[in-house]
Amino acid sequence: MILTIKNLPIHLLQKKEVTVKRVLISVLFISYLLLSIPATAQDMMILTEEYPPLSHSKEGRLTGSSVEVVREILRRLNQPDKIEVLPWARAYNLLKTRPNVVLFSTTRIKEREDLFHWVGPLCIARNGFYRKKGSAIRIDSLEDAKRVASIATYKEDAREHLLKSWGFANLDSSKSAKSNLKKLMSGRVDLWFYDNLGMPSVAKQAGVDPEDLELALAVDEVSLHIAISKQTSKATVIKWQKTLQSMKEDGTFYSISKKWLPENSIPFYRPGVEKESSRSFPLKIYTEDSPPGNYALNGKPAGMAVEIVREILKRLGEDADIEIVPWARGYRIALSRPNIALFSTTRLPQREKLFKWVGPLYIQQWGFYAKKGSGLKLNSFDEAKKVKRIGVYLNDAKGQFLKKNGFVNLITTKKNISNIKHLINGDIDLWVSSDFNMPYLARQAGVDPDQLELVLPFRSVKNYIAFSNRTPDSVIAAWQKTFDTIKADGTYARLANKASGG
Repeated sequence: MILTIKNLPIHLLQKKEVTVKRVLISVLFISYLLLSIPATAQDMMILTEEYPPLSHSKEGRLTGSSVEVVREILRRLNQPDKIEVLPWARAYNLLKTRPNVVLFSTTRIKEREDLFHWVGPLCIARNGFYRKKGSAIRIDSLEDAKRVASIATYKEDAREHLLKSWGFANLDSSKSAKSNLKKLMSGRVDLWFYDNLGMPSVAKQAGVDPEDLELALAVDEVSLHIAISKQTSKATVIKWQKTLQSMKEDGTFYSISKKWLPENSIPFYRPGVEKESSRSFPLKIYTEDSPPGNYALNGKPAGMAVEIVREILKRLGEDADIEIVPWARGYRIALSRPNIALFSTTRLPQREKLFKWVGPLYIQQWGFYAKKGSGLKLNSFDEAKKVKRIGVYLNDAKGQFLKKNGFVNLITTKKNISNIKHLINGDIDLWVSSDFNMPYLARQAGVDPDQLELVLPFRSVKNYIAFSNRTPDSVIAAWQKTFDTIKADGTYARLANKASGG
């Protein structure tokens, strides 16, 4: 006989109802507990690609600098060592669409910044255009590279994203770096855009001697990180970053990295000599060649901003050299290391939390400059967006500002004075500069400033000394107080007057 509920006496029905309620409450409670488990205790999908020397298979085992670093992070977090190798495009798609996905080594660029969480950096790579040895292809700028017939790029790779953001329309995309190199060697493409770390290994895989390749044009330096999908809890990301940081502090990160990478590709100082801690780093100061605020004179730093920084150092009794470096390099160092000062740095909303600030050193007016007599007139940003080619300086605040405001017609160069030469030669239509820098940069390029004219000013900004975020607040407070004193006692006015020739 089958007993149904409607046949049960009322007291049994009531008991059954209570039991069902208890079961439902238990299920809901267990579900709540499962949902409350932090992501670090859940299975993470750990992905990488074949990308020697960072990650590659050797004798049936996955190895490489980034692989060994991630393995150590997993070990310290008591997580299973399950790293899966996938084609980059597929792994990148999983990173974008699923929670609890980890992908390394991922280049951290502006276009990706808000797409993922970041842990790192793991290493520094240098991107450039490679040509077949003996090729007649010659390029001296990004504009030259845009004129070649085709450039091999890796599908969904950061380098491909970067070139697209710079307006390149001559890209030949493949699903593997090895395919790109084979295209180059067979003459199907003119150039291959890749980095110095991966190039030798890709060449070996393709059966090509690295000596048969030439670097036609170096472009920039980038940092590679561990990327974690945006839907992953911040608690997980924090634990990963803290674990990596502890590896850097105890020397493990360096001992792993030095087995695979050249010294200048390891992001931090050598533990044992200088630990990764703010207190053990001496202050290092960087500037760029950008007169009149800071520039090289007889091989030594000079300019108004340089004199102000020297005066601050003197009054604080500190002994630190000022080194002139390319802006992109100085900016990267300030982002990644403690106790770094970089000047003169424009203070923008997107940079506000990246650094600590002392200043302002001076105010400048940004604008679009044209070759005098070009007949080019502008009344608005929208009109400027319709101009074919606008020259900007790599990683400069003005170019970053224009990109953020929807400009896709920007031509980037690593040397700002190259923009002036391109403008005079007709290779670009406009150059982005400021009233503070323009006359000096023009003369540096061998051009009379009167040959250039301002066609549209668009922003007034303040330039500061930017300190890396891991510089102690006490240092920032001491520098700001000293700078304020320099302004109050008339020293600032004297130095500014001296710089202007008064």
